[in-house]
Amino acid sequence: MKVNIYYGGRGVLDDPTIYVLNKMQEVLEELRVSVERYNIYEHKSSISTLPQTIKDADGVILATTVEWLGIGGYMQQFLDACWLYGDKERIAQTYMQPIVMSTTYGEREAELSLMNAWATLGGLPCNGLCGYVEDLVSFQMNQDYSLIIEKKA
Repeated sequence: MKVNIYYGGRGVLDDPTIYVLNKMQEVLEELRVSVERYNIYEHKSSISTLPQTIKDADGVILATTVEWLGIGGYMQQFLDACWLYGDKERIAQTYMQPIVMSTTYGEREAELSLMNAWATLGGLPCNGLCGYVEDLVSFQMNQDYSLIIEKKA
């Protein structure tokens, strides 16, 4: 089994989504799932080719951080590229789990946006994980949150 992770944040050190993705990737790899991670910000000039990588995956995780309003530009560009250049037949067979962490507010709306976008593309959205994180250190040290993340993986 192979899962592709598409991270649509900016890659800043205090991004809670990175912590969640690292934890989820660790659990998936323990379960012998092959995981490929794409940091969309590293592919700014080639976002239009990223949808082709979905062909190799049995499932995808779309992850982003709400810093101000909505899912952010990188994730929106990726979803636009999926609409324009993606293999709709392959997407229709691919499950997607949204992961949205917020440092302000709007994480539930952003999770719903990702689910609606994937459904519009013809894909199969799954229940995701979203949350508001006020203090990253407290979030990382809380064992209950870690357990929730591991179970979602």
